[in-house]
Amino acid sequence: MDSPCVHEPPPPTADDVLIARWRAGEPDAFEQIFNRYRDRLTAYAWRMVRRRELAEELCLEAFARVVAGAWKPTGSFRSFLFTVVHRLCLDTLKRNRRATLAHLRLVGSPETVSTPEHHASGNQERARLERAMAELSTDHRAVVLLYYGQGLASREVATILDLEDHQVRSRLSYARKRLRSLMDPE
Repeated sequence: MDSPCVHEPPPPTADDVLIARWRAGEPDAFEQIFNRYRDRLTAYAWRMVRRRELAEELCLEAFARVVAGAWKPTGSFRSFLFTVVHRLCLDTLKRNRRATLAHLRLVGSPETVSTPEHHASGNQERARLERAMAELSTDHRAVVLLYYGQGLASREVATILDLEDHQVRSRLSYARKRLRSLMDPE
């Protein structure tokens, strides 16, 4: 006789294991998870708020919320972190209505090393992309940065931005078309 199909919970991720170790009293587990996400979260926040110090503060605030117990192991830890940082960025942008387009321009990743060769190659193309990204709405820029910049799946982007998956795909489609038209107006 066949046994009924039993759905087992998915295996814990490396993040889940590190969080469990940290909660069990291993401080280096938290340091590992912090080091795993710090640069990516800061880079995302920097691209949204355009101030390095503020981006670092927003990243630290997200981790402070983890320490305070805000994350519950019911969802992806990575999605939780990006959701928190994204919402902190939006709150910051709302509070700082005086920000101009110059503050919102993407001029490159803060961790990019710029050599003369690197700078010369692709500089014009990068500048065109930066100008085009600055023309996108905050909502469309966030989708592009999370999906392409952070390599997150559309479902994960949907979770972070509190959208449906089809809305993320729709915004990506619009953003790609808009970027193409802005970068090549002919």
